[in-house]
Amino acid sequence: MAHRIWLIRHGKSSRPFGVVDHQRPLSGRANNDAALIRDWLDGAPSLFVASTARRAVETAELLARQTPVRKHEELYHGTPSDYLGVIEQTLAESDRVACVGHNPTVTDLVNELAGRVLTDNVPTLGAALFERSAPKGKSQGERWRLVDYVSPKGLR
Repeated sequence: MAHRIWLIRHGKSSRPFGVVDHQRPLSGRANNDAALIRDWLDGAPSLFVASTARRAVETAELLARQTPVRKHEELYHGTPSDYLGVIEQTLAESDRVACVGHNPTVTDLVNELAGRVLTDNVPTLGAALFERSAPKGKSQGERWRLVDYVSPKGLR
């Protein structure tokens, strides 16, 4: 069975005075954008992993509906390698994982997995879908293949 991952940047956040970065909530626009991406996902991910930042958790919860969401501290200030570590660990449990995180890491990882510069900036709630075959015992090391890349603006 193939492994599928979705790399998603959190939704547009607000910047209320006096609220620290980790606790910034989503803006009103994020709800509309999340509805577009949720329809595009069409219930396909079986598990969501998200940064512990409030805006990332709220984004994952908006997209996931009834699908489980797990928070990972490593995704808050993580590197592409940190994100891949969390993803590989999670793929041991589920073959369809959506990862909600932050820029610049999401953009860097999307470009790295695509094997080219796909974008200079994944916008808020931008999402990339990657796939690789996963024969028993040999999923590590195989290259990911870009299947789709979307943004709320492109889905309107």
